[in-house]
Amino acid sequence: MVYRWRCRTCTFSLWAASADAAAEAIRSHLFDHAESNLCRDDLRTVWRCPHCGAQGETYAGDGALESFKSHLFGHVESQIEADAHVVDAVGGTGSVLVLAPIDCDAAANARAHFLSRGDAAVVVTADPAARLRLLDRKLPSWPASTTLVTTAAEPLSGLDVDPPTELAVVTVDGQPDLSGVGETLSRTIQSTEARGALSVEFDILTELVDTFELQTVFRFLHLLSSRLEQAGALAHYYLDPQRVQQASINVLEQVFDLVIRADGAVFTSESVNRSSRTRPSTPS
Repeated sequence: MVYRWRCRTCTFSLWAASADAAAEAIRSHLFDHAESNLCRDDLRTVWRCPHCGAQGETYAGDGALESFKSHLFGHVESQIEADAHVVDAVGGTGSVLVLAPIDCDAAANARAHFLSRGDAAVVVTADPAARLRLLDRKLPSWPASTTLVTTAAEPLSGLDVDPPTELAVVTVDGQPDLSGVGETLSRTIQSTEARGALSVEFDILTELVDTFELQTVFRFLHLLSSRLEQAGALAHYYLDPQRVQQASINVLEQVFDLVIRADGAVFTSESVNRSSRTRPSTPS
């Protein structure tokens, strides 16, 4: 079960794997909007609700903040949607940028969340064995077909799970240029797109930003996203914000329909960029 909530005051949205995780994240966000309505001094803490005018006060101070957050949450609790999915925000297909360290639990949760919606999975990764372990561990069943696109010399070395019956491995030799990656992935998509809903995981974006000029990566993503859109695919790209400068992230975000930050079992977004269907010009 996944829970979704959208703020009615700003463009913030969140998705969470549990009701408790959703509630905690919502409380924190609501408090960010209403923090100016809480006053503290040496003796007491007082808050006033900006929505209904209710007030709370404590002299010990310890419980005032949580009391205020809980009160604010009471105004929006009925707005939480159950049985939701991130891709519903982009109409079921499109491109989503996931900001999280590549091998953290939050990124693994995002991969499982997106791959669970595909009949066919294409995974572009430098660590194919780890991705197969994740599929085996996180999903209730394997996709009908799974294709790995990788530069790993021995892609299934050390694999300790039984791979699915319909597994294909496409190896990209050496340290490829972006046109080689794009052509290989395009051929793979062409051979896969007739097998049902297609989920494409792209793990190597951080490495591409490290290796190539930002303009080159931007153009590559622009072209690749257009190709995947033609195939009706859900594409999820993973970028490590600890390794990429925020200025570069700001540029790359323009390519995507949705950008989420993954933190544990909670995904958050500040906006949905449906206008990216008409792709922006390459940055100078």
